[in-house]
Amino acid sequence: MTYHIACIGEPLAEISRGKANLSVAFGGDTLNTAIYCARAAKNHDIAVHYVTAIGTDALSEAALELMTREGIHTTYMTRDPERQIGIYAIQNDAHGERCFHYWRETSAARAMFSTDASPHLAAIEMANLVYLSGISLAILTQDARDRLWHALAARRASGLRVAFDSNYRRKLWDSSDTAKREIARFWDITDIALPSHEDEAELFGDSNATTIVNRIVAAGAQSGALKCGDAGPVQIPLSDNVQSFAKARTVVDTTGAGDSFNGAYLAAIASGGVQTDALSEAHQLAARVVAHQGAVLPLSPAPTLRRMGSVIRLMPEHLEEYKRLHADVWPGVLRRLEASNFANYSIYLKQPEFLMFGYFEYTGSDFEADNAAIAADPITQEWWAVCGPMQDPFETRAGGEWWAEMEEVFHLT
Repeated sequence: MTYHIACIGEPLAEISRGKANLSVAFGGDTLNTAIYCARAAKNHDIAVHYVTAIGTDALSEAALELMTREGIHTTYMTRDPERQIGIYAIQNDAHGERCFHYWRETSAARAMFSTDASPHLAAIEMANLVYLSGISLAILTQDARDRLWHALAARRASGLRVAFDSNYRRKLWDSSDTAKREIARFWDITDIALPSHEDEAELFGDSNATTIVNRIVAAGAQSGALKCGDAGPVQIPLSDNVQSFAKARTVVDTTGAGDSFNGAYLAAIASGGVQTDALSEAHQLAARVVAHQGAVLPLSPAPTLRRMGSVIRLMPEHLEEYKRLHADVWPGVLRRLEASNFANYSIYLKQPEFLMFGYFEYTGSDFEADNAAIAADPITQEWWAVCGPMQDPFETRAGGEWWAEMEEVFHLT
């Protein structure tokens, strides 16, 4: 059954200065998250919807085309001929931080949830998970925020999960008191919390990560992450098993870091991933994003499928136990293989020689990186510790190999 994620927010046209002229792209915090979530969920039965309002102008049309290319569903996106999408201009400093100038007062998205008959409310009724941010709230009227809050609270009582990132932008609110009140009450109906340390500290005055996490958990959040920049995320709720996260090697533009983290995290959780895997995958994506100019990485061309075969021997005395283990492979091992773009993985056994042939198809674009992510995965390491002693590798295998890789000499397409 398809799992439906509805992201609520405002798309924006992004104007930036290149070496020769100005260029136009599209962004917005929740739209960026929807894009990254749709990309990460591509091989799963997950539908990502963007809930918004746009105009009928050329920029609105281009934004719609972008969503379509990214595989985002727009059933709950409305058109307003009297308004258009917001616009912002950007400029980066030497540290990759951006300066923004906005023109969004007549944005069509500001009129969402304006009445009890708002078509955007239908998205909440159909969704399994709704994601929104403090910016989603800031652009709405108080009446619209109330209507949205009550709709989410009512559906949450019947199984909806709400994911929220406070994403505080002072200039969007009429006062810090209003922002603090509204964001606090949306924390009260949040299941998956995805705030950043900087935003929460600025708005609520919390001095450290532990205080922020404990306050949000006390409000009702059951899972999530407190994003702490290059230090990596802190798990929500706090855990004694603290993960470590490598810093990004290059920082060009930090704007899309939190949005990409949220998208990858939500896709991982919606596809059945465990918290630790979701945090790791989300942080790895954010580290890639900050090394790129712009909030959204360019769409990669479809990768060329690689078929790979390898061989190893099985120790005869372990036959039954090995077959038992592989009849029910640990879910974390399977999720890591899928996340590293391994597909159609099969192992064949030839007796009485106890020769095993492994075959899989690689659908990613960086085999070395994806393979290294498998090797670094704690659950996979535990699996190898169980299965490895049952195997008898060939002496002629190449350095660094356990299963000996094989050369393909024929393939019928």
